[in-house]
Amino acid sequence: MYYGFTTKDIPGNMRNSFQEELRCEGEALPPNLPVVADALASSGAALRVLKYPVSCLVPKRRPAALLVLALLLSASAARAQQVLLQTDVAEDTIPSRTGPNRRYFGHLYAGYALAAGPSALGVKYGFSASEVQLGGRLKRRLGSFFALNTDLRYAYLRYGLDPGASRSDPFGPGFDSQYLSYHQVQGEASLRLSPTRRRGNTVGRYLDLLAYGGWAFATTYATNRPGPSGGRLEEVAHQPDYLARWLGGVGARVGSNSVALVGRYRLSEALRGAGLPEPPRWQLGIELGWF
Repeated sequence: MYYGFTTKDIPGNMRNSFQEELRCEGEALPPNLPVVADALASSGAALRVLKYPVSCLVPKRRPAALLVLALLLSASAARAQQVLLQTDVAEDTIPSRTGPNRRYFGHLYAGYALAAGPSALGVKYGFSASEVQLGGRLKRRLGSFFALNTDLRYAYLRYGLDPGASRSDPFGPGFDSQYLSYHQVQGEASLRLSPTRRRGNTVGRYLDLLAYGGWAFATTYATNRPGPSGGRLEEVAHQPDYLARWLGGVGARVGSNSVALVGRYRLSEALRGAGLPEPPRWQLGIELGWF
């Protein structure tokens, strides 16, 4: 609270001066106030103390102080407005063009597939005849139900031959193990069909119709058999003429979000030469997307 003092029975000049100077004081009385009050009492004047609200903090009849305060407030407001204008207000309002359900979406993935289907080559099925893939995919959405995918990946294809099967040269009998391997750089293009209109920023369920092809930059044929003087004899042929350098085919992919089942059929020949039977052309596997 603040206190004001009003006097009675004081001469006019003294009364006006006293009211102007003591119109508004702080909660703690000034140290010289008792002296002024004693002087008034000794002169026979009556003194009355009235309580004033906090609004009397600013003294009246001080236009210079009010002007300085107004300038300070306007300067601080101008500085705050200047910082606001320097911010990028459009950053949060621009729609995102990348994401699982946006116009563009890119992600990494890994795949593993087993060889399947008949083959006169005598392939040892299971993990001995499989392909491992590591690559990246870029999706371009064409509409609510269609998208176009492009892939670039590394693929390692390996066919293990059954040692008990009879076959002609260069894959003759007498070997404990025989392997054909292809290190490839592959490209793939696929058309994605989405059965329903997706809500939210998710991949959802889809069907991809794909075609792929690639260059086998390194091929090997490796054998392992007993040595003529005991021990084991391992032979490796790099880049033999009968292993094809280009492989390609078609396939389909059925997936939901980051998990998909993939089936591929190889249209090209994996072995070159008259009378050489082909390894299995089918591959069935799984693919895991990283996003």
